[in-house]
Amino acid sequence: MMEALTPASADGLPPLGELVADVPFWRYPSGAAAGEGVAHLRVWTTATVPQGHLAAVTETGAAAGVTESAGRIWAELARRYGPSLVLLEHQPAAEDREGAETLDVVRIAADGSARWTRVWPTPEDNPRHAGLELWMAAHGHQIVSKPASWSGRCEDQEG
Repeated sequence: MMEALTPASADGLPPLGELVADVPFWRYPSGAAAGEGVAHLRVWTTATVPQGHLAAVTETGAAAGVTESAGRIWAELARRYGPSLVLLEHQPAAEDREGAETLDVVRIAADGSARWTRVWPTPEDNPRHAGLELWMAAHGHQIVSKPASWSGRCEDQEG
């Protein structure tokens, strides 16, 4: 279960570089009985020195949830893209689900547990709001807007 979210700091979010992966039906290791889940994965290089990667995993509504598998997802992506990885969990708004669209940074603690910090939306009265709004305007729109490969919520299908 996710704990109460503290808004992230824009200082911890890198500027995006080139999109290097866009996989609409990415299979990830899951702790669920199914053994794997399906999400939309996009990975960008970061415009930082040294260069790293920012990965956004978007919930698609398939059987296993991204939230429950965050630690496994981070480990899988860090093996492929290196430890200089920022992982974002994107939950799109859906008519059949309560709540709004959200974007959270997932940090993995030394013990392997996941911690979430809210990137968007954040309350206007939060001291980090202005910086996060600037980051969203410059980079975050690429994550929350629907890319050409987006097909909406999907059923778990062989891929």
